[in-house]
Amino acid sequence: MPTLHRHTDARAFLAYSEAWLARREIEHAGVLQSARQARANDAHYERPMYWATLEDDGEIVGCAYRTPPYKVGVTALPEAAIAPLVADLAATYSGAIGGFSGPEATATGLADSWVRQRGGSSTVSTGGRLLSFASQPEAASAAGTLRLAGAADTALAQSWGAAASIDSGIAALDGRMCLTLLGAKLLYFWVDDQPRCMIGLLRETRDSVAVGIVYTPAAFRGEGHGTAAMTALNRLLDERRIANRYLWIDRKSDAGQALARKLGCRFVYDSIDIDCN
Repeated sequence: MPTLHRHTDARAFLAYSEAWLARREIEHAGVLQSARQARANDAHYERPMYWATLEDDGEIVGCAYRTPPYKVGVTALPEAAIAPLVADLAATYSGAIGGFSGPEATATGLADSWVRQRGGSSTVSTGGRLLSFASQPEAASAAGTLRLAGAADTALAQSWGAAASIDSGIAALDGRMCLTLLGAKLLYFWVDDQPRCMIGLLRETRDSVAVGIVYTPAAFRGEGHGTAAMTALNRLLDERRIANRYLWIDRKSDAGQALARKLGCRFVYDSIDIDCN
């Protein structure tokens, strides 16, 4: 049976687990980002915060965290870790916890166990799929160039982000998110005589990139702009020697599935957000 080890704050949690999390940095991006933000400044979160590692024979097998008022986030966990984690969460939080977010099997198991013990119900709010892709030989594609978005693109990023959110049904990938990516130099436009496609990188590290937004307005679809933009991005990543490349898509999106096929993507895992009431 895995044992649960609680940490006093994000700083202590990262000191203990960051090296383990970084071995699969894109899969663990949610917990790494949340913990690093909390390490820098956790004053705006409610209390108690929650930082835990699950261990078997002294080796980390998974992590769980909560930065209230947000849901409990988890990495993939062995099934045997579900019971001790739910028991510790129940002892920590007398009220609602919002739900669970993470790899589908783990988040679902936690939500089911929580509802059995505490009552109420659970509902899936969003589901995504993480895929990996590799550098590929360039094929003929639409003419144009990929450029980093700048301050002059603020209005366009906001409006296209809002439209992309509506088209995809993913509320979080909206205009505000695109402005955040623009400020972090993670937003690109594919341009010929005008912008035709937008690419948003949800995360970029020294060795890895995760693409979360590939949006072409309806008026420009069917002309190969998305494929051309991704081909140019691949070339840019080659130049930067970024080896690990990931695509995050909505599992229900036909456009996302089509792009994944064109890129020859390999399945990594399905993620899910579950509301517990």
